Amino acid sequence: MLFLLAWTLAVPAQGRVVTVEEGSGAGLLVHQGGNCYVILPTHLHRRSMDGIRLGSESAGGPIGTARIVHVAPDASDISLGVVRGGLEAACGDVWSGLPRALGDQIRPGTELMLRRPRQRVFEGRRLVVHSSGPDLVRLMPAAGERADLFGGTSGAVAFFGPTPVAMILQADGAAEALAIRMDTLRALVRQVLGEGTTTGLGDTGSTTARVAVPPPGDAVSLPPGDPLEAVQWSAHPVDGAVDPVAMLEGDGAWVFHLGEAPVHLTLRLSETDRLSRIRLRSAPGTGAAVPRRIGIVTDSSTDPARPRPSQIPAPEMTPDGEFELRLGERFAHTVTITIESSWGGGSPVRLDEVSID
Repeated sequence: MLFLLAWTLAVPAQGRVVTVEEGSGAGLLVHQGGNCYVILPTHLHRRSMDGIRLGSESAGGPIGTARIVHVAPDASDISLGVVRGGLEAACGDVWSGLPRALGDQIRPGTELMLRRPRQRVFEGRRLVVHSSGPDLVRLMPAAGERADLFGGTSGAVAFFGPTPVAMILQADGAAEALAIRMDTLRALVRQVLGEGTTTGLGDTGSTTARVAVPPPGDAVSLPPGDPLEAVQWSAHPVDGAVDPVAMLEGDGAWVFHLGEAPVHLTLRLSETDRLSRIRLRSAPGTGAAVPRRIGIVTDSSTDPARPRPSQIPAPEMTPDGEFELRLGERFAHTVTITIESSWGGGSPVRLDEVSID
């Protein structure tokens, strides 16, 4: 137990490994744009795309759920999910901190430390690299270690010192496991989380991504907030879509073209002068792109000739079309929402709802 505790404390935040579905496997938490994501083997969640249960290293720690927003193509067996719940505050480092290239850290004979869930705790196991290819690596128990690479090993992460270097995909028996190299895993994650990528998560014709989309008519609407008035916007709706005035009245989605210049929407709080939360929703899987980078500016002035703007740091909208910004109560007369980019760089872009309270 002392070995397990000491090894747990030696793993840095960027190596945060969590349990998946009550210990049936594991996943790796990464951070991007103010949101938390989990990387895990696809076979762990199978056809389930939402409500995947995640747990901590020990009993009583934070827990959460994941919604799958990307399934890697071909036979990669890697998925990416948005994490929500208590684990958001304990997320790992930014995804781009994963190793770009693995040299001597993963050559045959190298000893690694495997971190995996085991009977409601996490344990460390010494492994050695048996063979390594361009994408996959075969691992075996080190001398003196038990041959027990089965049951719950999928998704476990192998470390070289503090650096995660491989994720277990399958155990071919108690004495051998096949893992994906972390530089290959990073490249797969980059297809979604990297800026300027071409994977259109909102494109129904995409073959490289499967997004958890609510069935028609079952989409969850945002709770009603304070009354809002659309003051001005910088992009006309496309044919068949509505403008922001009608969007706020619940008549449909504002769908607009997004080019090099960002698109702005200014809203007036018509019956209050303060706010504490801003929520946006965009329906994925509709053929229009989901917004990504969002800018928020509040203005407490009632005199347009004497504005008092205040820019608020904001997270990205997640690929499943959800955005929530909580802040301490502040005075505001207007709120300007700026959509700077979209997931996959696609256009047109869709915004279904805005709620401010």
